[in-house]
Amino acid sequence: MTKTPRRHAATRALQAGFGLVELMVAVTIGLFVVTGVGVVFLNFRQAFSTQDALAQLQDNERLALTLLGSTIESAGYFPNPVLNTATTLLPAASGSYGTLAAGQAVVGTSAAAGDTITTRFATSSGDGLLNCLGQTNTSGGTQVFMNTFSLAASGDLLCSTDGGTTTNPIVGNVSSFSVLYGVDTNGLGTAYSYLPASAVTAAQWRLVRTARIAIAFKNPFAGQSGQPPTVSWTQIISLLNKS
Repeated sequence: MTKTPRRHAATRALQAGFGLVELMVAVTIGLFVVTGVGVVFLNFRQAFSTQDALAQLQDNERLALTLLGSTIESAGYFPNPVLNTATTLLPAASGSYGTLAAGQAVVGTSAAAGDTITTRFATSSGDGLLNCLGQTNTSGGTQVFMNTFSLAASGDLLCSTDGGTTTNPIVGNVSSFSVLYGVDTNGLGTAYSYLPASAVTAAQWRLVRTARIAIAFKNPFAGQSGQPPTVSWTQIISLLNKS
């Protein structure tokens, strides 16, 4: 009978749980762990979003450079000059993009909302020359590609292959699009004066040797400290068939 109180004390000790202090310490440690995991998750998410926005911007710049470069460089080209001439394969045409005389390869318009540039060239089936939609001539014969670039109010850089009747967005988040034309005004065969489309005369369009393209893309990081609202890209592209 003398050992019974000791057995009851041992039983109570074995059945004792967390006290209030221990519980508060455990909860505090758990909160620190959850907060740390949350911070790490948010940092990873922010880094992913930043990389995704940067990749999208770079893709837009790369695609714009590729399509503008290939179509402007090819302006005035036509196959088999022994049998063909520019005036026969590139007849006179006009539309919202401007007026093209027979044989004229490039024309443009100037506007506060954004400039336009139109180029055209003839291709042989299977020669691999691209229009502004990335398409090639698979018709089995000679085909003329007309390429009109313009800027939509939505911020999309548009491409048209039918003189502007049907437009297709090729890149987005564009803030401005402007074109200056390098004109051989001194008769030396090279671009001497850079003029907007509104200042190029009808006779001078045949003397265009280069196009200076300036595109401003909306900066996806504009809200961050020290970041400008736009990222600008400028390129001078030679009309290889006019040099």
